[in-house]
Amino acid sequence: MKKFLLALMVVSSLLFGADHKAELSATLGGVKPEGNLDMEDSLVYGLRFGTYLEDMAFDMLEFGFERANSVDYENTSSSTNINRIFVDLIKEYELTKQTSLYALAGIGYENIRKPLLGNDDDGFVQYGVGIKQWLSDSFALKAEVRHGITFEGNNNLFYTLGFTIPLGKKSPQIAPVKEEPVVAPVPPKAEEPVVEKKQVVVDNDIDKDGVSNTEDKCPNTPVGKVVDENGCRKVIRLHVNFDFDKYDVKKAEMDKIEKVAEFLKENPTFSVVLDGHTDSKGSEKYNLSLAQKRAQEVAKVLVAKGIDAKKIVTNSFGETQPIATNDTEEGRAQNRRVDAHFDK
Repeated sequence: MKKFLLALMVVSSLLFGADHKAELSATLGGVKPEGNLDMEDSLVYGLRFGTYLEDMAFDMLEFGFERANSVDYENTSSSTNINRIFVDLIKEYELTKQTSLYALAGIGYENIRKPLLGNDDDGFVQYGVGIKQWLSDSFALKAEVRHGITFEGNNNLFYTLGFTIPLGKKSPQIAPVKEEPVVAPVPPKAEEPVVEKKQVVVDNDIDKDGVSNTEDKCPNTPVGKVVDENGCRKVIRLHVNFDFDKYDVKKAEMDKIEKVAEFLKENPTFSVVLDGHTDSKGSEKYNLSLAQKRAQEVAKVLVAKGIDAKKIVTNSFGETQPIATNDTEEGRAQNRRVDAHFDK
């Protein structure tokens, strides 16, 4: 048993991934058989492999193996080993990014190596609940209770503790590549009539953004948007960064927001759009909510610094627009951010 757990922990150091497709778990606990089975309570240990499901009602499909050694028959000197294999469907309910509850239902088969007192090999169904707590990107603890019912109608109650490691990294979400806009050709000057000379007026700034057509790399910028020297909408990387699973603004980030407030005060005709972002940890729904809260917190700071709330718009992009890899802690820290751009 000790060698089994040690081997699994070595594997965990080699195979874990922050954003994973599957999980490997080791469990240890007990089983309480129904009284009419004439079996003593016993220790059980096992190994499970779960793979995440995409776009389905359940979140995971889990395959498990469980063993009970030397299970004593009551009122006899005999004992037996029991092996169980099973497959479960699991539905998770995320409480925070680190903690989730889950429910399971499945089917399996148990092999009793030494049948006695009417006990024999049989199929079974089971259901249960559990809780999983991630202590780091590569290690989680879990506790679980299951009720197993054999096809003959006999009952077993299982209670286990275990640890989980992630396997197989998900493909990183890549921000869509923006195609370079085609520069609109400058309309040729009309030839002057031979008889009567007239001055031909050429519109050298089609989208009225202050950048001439020959220099404008984004010739169709909406009117009123603030642009950079290339005529493209200007986005300020505030890099107002946040701690993991947090949306409160740290004191160290206040100077960055102060610069935005000063710009808006110096340019009262402008408004600001705040875009909230997260890393890829957690569900897409949770990250959209977290990113919105981050943008709203920055907006509150701007209002506190004297900026009219009507001039502030907040958006949430969740984990969909990373600016760095989500495979490292440094990259995820960069992605937990709020960006800003201005409109007239």
